[in-house]
Amino acid sequence: MRLADSEKSRTFADRNTKERIMNSKLLKLDEPCKVIYAGGRIGRHIATLLTWEDDPEETSAEIVETRQYPVLDQGEECPAGTLMTTDLEDCRVVCSYNPANGITGTNLYWLAGIIQYDFQQLEPSGAEYILERLKVLGCQIKLPEVELKDEDGTTLLDENGKPEMVTKYDYTATLYISITKGDFEKDLSKREYIVKGNPHEGLYFESMGTPYEIYSDLTYQLSVYSHYLLKGLGAVTFDTHDAMLADVLNRLNADQGIETNYRDIL
Repeated sequence: MRLADSEKSRTFADRNTKERIMNSKLLKLDEPCKVIYAGGRIGRHIATLLTWEDDPEETSAEIVETRQYPVLDQGEECPAGTLMTTDLEDCRVVCSYNPANGITGTNLYWLAGIIQYDFQQLEPSGAEYILERLKVLGCQIKLPEVELKDEDGTTLLDENGKPEMVTKYDYTATLYISITKGDFEKDLSKREYIVKGNPHEGLYFESMGTPYEIYSDLTYQLSVYSHYLLKGLGAVTFDTHDAMLADVLNRLNADQGIETNYRDIL
């Protein structure tokens, strides 16, 4: 990184008033820039605005109240130089440059963690925005590979005698389900739930509401992953150990030609 050509700016104050003095410096980052998640936005991290205050009462010129804010290039239709008000410590790296292959990219499991983090924000941007913006920015997403097996389950070997690897397109999404409203409601359709997936399985799902709302929401999320990642070549088997929302899970799986027979206990 390097300092911007402009000099340090500050809001001047009479030290007799004992007011702190605000300083700022723009740090321009060298290429290749990382792609980060910042305050619900995705972009290339092209610079950082550093701000700090000098305390007039401190004789040692101690720096206090230091803050760092990222400046993003979101690509295409968005002008470069968007200053985010999210502190840099609350941002997450999504894609990094690999000098070995010259590719800026990430892997599916890391991406699932980013989407989970997005859901934790007050106003999540959603997987579709994240995946579309990564596509615009040229960030490649590497899918995991699995050993190729024949019908008997025997691993096939390549010409070098090593297991032949193929891209993984079929996944399992284990949902953790909790009731948030209507515990004693006999009509299960009137209960409200929250469901959360497991990012370590590769595709992250999350929703809350009535069974119908959750079914609709997860169907949409599945369509996003199918379009951007699975390219219509794979399927996602929904599973749970919580014995709830059986009809929702069975229907989600049936929509993909997967037969399951989950049953509600609670």
